[in-house]
Amino acid sequence: TRPPLPGRPPAYIRKGRGMLSMTGFGTGEGQTGRFTVTVELRSVNHRFLDVGHKLPGALISYEGDIRKFLKDNVARGRVTVSAQIVLAKDDQEAGLDPERLAQGLTMIRNAAAALEKETGKSQEVTLDHLLKVPDLFRAEEPEVDPGDLKDALMAALATAHQGLHEMKESEGAALVAEMKQRLTVLSARLAEVEKRAPEAGVEIQARLDERLGKLLTDQLDPQRLAQEVALLADKANINEECERLGIHIGHFHAALDEGGQVAKRLNFLLQEMHREVNTMGSKTNLMDITQAVIAMKDEVESMREQIQNLE
Repeated sequence: TRPPLPGRPPAYIRKGRGMLSMTGFGTGEGQTGRFTVTVELRSVNHRFLDVGHKLPGALISYEGDIRKFLKDNVARGRVTVSAQIVLAKDDQEAGLDPERLAQGLTMIRNAAAALEKETGKSQEVTLDHLLKVPDLFRAEEPEVDPGDLKDALMAALATAHQGLHEMKESEGAALVAEMKQRLTVLSARLAEVEKRAPEAGVEIQARLDERLGKLLTDQLDPQRLAQEVALLADKANINEECERLGIHIGHFHAALDEGGQVAKRLNFLLQEMHREVNTMGSKTNLMDITQAVIAMKDEVESMREQIQNLE
C-alpha cells in the first residue's frame, strides 16, 4: 500500500462518509530490500487527538512524519503507534559483540578475583562462564538506505491506518444503528406524551384555578396578580416542549444520516432534548406522562454516553 500524496486523504477515507468510533485497531507491513517494517495502531477514546509511540531507535527520526500523517487522517482519540524492523532470517549473521565481550571478561575476572580472595582457592575462568554473559552475540545487520526505510515505514503506517479506519467505521455504524433505535423509542414516548397532553392541560388548569382562588383571597395588588396569572398560564400546557423535542429528534436523525464528524452537533441536540424533557416533567404530575418522561430521559442519557465514543 502506497502512502497518500501530501495534502490528500487516502482513497478509503474519501469513498465514504460514515460516522467513526474512536475505538479501533490496525496492522500493516512495508518492505525495503531485506527489511520488513511492521506497524500497529491502537485507538481509544480521548477528547482530542493524542498520539503516543513505541518506536525502535532506527525509526525515531520519523516520529514527525508519523504524527503528521495521523493528524491529517484522524480527528481525535488516543492513538498508540508501535513499530518494528525485522530482517529476513536468511540475512541475519550472528557475531560476537566486541564491546560486550570485553565487559563480560572484566566482570568474570573481577568476580573470580573476589572469590579467590575470600576463599583462598584459585578460580579458573572458562568459556562456559563467558557464554553465560547476556547479549554476548548480536546479529550483523546490513545497512539500509534511510529514504527506503522511511518509504517502508509510511507504507506500513498507511496499511495499518486503513485497517484502523475500517474497524472504526464498523464500530461507528453499530453506534449509529443503536442510536436510531433509541430515537425510535424516544419518538414513541413523545407520541404518548402528546396523546396525554390534553389530560395534563386539565390537571394544570385545575391547579391554576386553585392558585388563582388563593391569590384572590390574599388581596394582592392588580400588577402582582397579573404577573402570577401570566406565570401560571405559561405552565398550563406542554405543547411547545413537545413540538421542539420533535424538531430536535428530526435534526438528530438528519445528522446521523449525513455522517462525518457531527459529534459536537449531536451533543448539542441532546442537551436541548434533555432540556425539553425536563421541562415537560416539571409542568405536570400526571403519572402516565411522568413515566414517559423518565423513559425519555434514560434514552437521551444513553445517547449522550454513546456520542462520547464517536470521532
